[in-house]
Amino acid sequence: MFLIMLQNPKYKIHSIGQHIVKTNLYFGRREKVSHVLKTIREDRKDWPNSENIFVVNSDKKLIGIIDFNKLVNSKPDARLEEIMSRKFEAITDHSHQYHVARLAIKRGAETIPVIDQQGVFLGIIDAGQTLKILHEEHIEDLMRFSGIMANEAEFDTAKISSQKMVIQRLPWLILGLLGGIFATKVVSLFDHTLEKELSLAFFIPVIVYINAAVGAQTQTILVRSLSFEKVDIKRFLFKELRVVLIMGFVLSISITAFAFLWLKEGSIAPIIGLSMFAGVLSSAVVGTLIPTALSHFKKDPAIGTGPFATVIQDILSLVIYFTIANLLLF
Repeated sequence: MFLIMLQNPKYKIHSIGQHIVKTNLYFGRREKVSHVLKTIREDRKDWPNSENIFVVNSDKKLIGIIDFNKLVNSKPDARLEEIMSRKFEAITDHSHQYHVARLAIKRGAETIPVIDQQGVFLGIIDAGQTLKILHEEHIEDLMRFSGIMANEAEFDTAKISSQKMVIQRLPWLILGLLGGIFATKVVSLFDHTLEKELSLAFFIPVIVYINAAVGAQTQTILVRSLSFEKVDIKRFLFKELRVVLIMGFVLSISITAFAFLWLKEGSIAPIIGLSMFAGVLSSAVVGTLIPTALSHFKKDPAIGTGPFATVIQDILSLVIYFTIANLLLF
């Protein structure tokens, strides 16, 4: 016989409880396969998309799951407790919703069972809800990464006043402005270098852009990883440096060849290539250390990481560029 499922309580924003899909796909452990299949055939219009049925005990606690393929291939008189798998992963209703994406990817499953703190079966997160959660998390990460949103309560921008949005966004833009002013000052410190070789100025945009782009890739990968699981920073950095070494080599050779063919002389091209290579390597380091530092100090590594790291990387790119130029020209 069917067991009565508890009504969901009210949940915090972005909690699993907000996404629970109620289902009748749960049965007592002593139910027979024949009865379950008969019930499913009779009430199939009420079933959600799920590849499993769920087995509960007399206290309505989830104790096992059964794949539909195994169910239909089992003997009709077999009891569910005889064929169910006791090794399963469920998620609690008050957990943060991003755990669903991690668990769904880890298991390769379309359906995740949801239980309360006592293990009582409440329902499932089906494929539709998982996609909805992934979309919400993606948008939220983008907004945090850009420094627009600081916490979950600010996720619904339609309900935020214009004044509050200005307060949230303007500080990061001011930070960028100050960084730009400082970067301008850095360039002015090397005016004698530009006077000696004006063509160096032509390559400032591409050097700064590529370094920032590589740093943004590193930051995005790390921030997303930190949001799902604990990351071994040393291992991540070494792996990222191996990747960036290859990318930096390809990029530096490409820009060196272009500079040589365009400028028709060999003194500037090596400067451009070395600067590109060193800048790309520094981007991986900056893109790793800043989110790590924020996480270490119990700050959300996604908040403002993009704007903050971009400012630092832009300045560092210019310093590297003109330092190498000075060493090779003078």
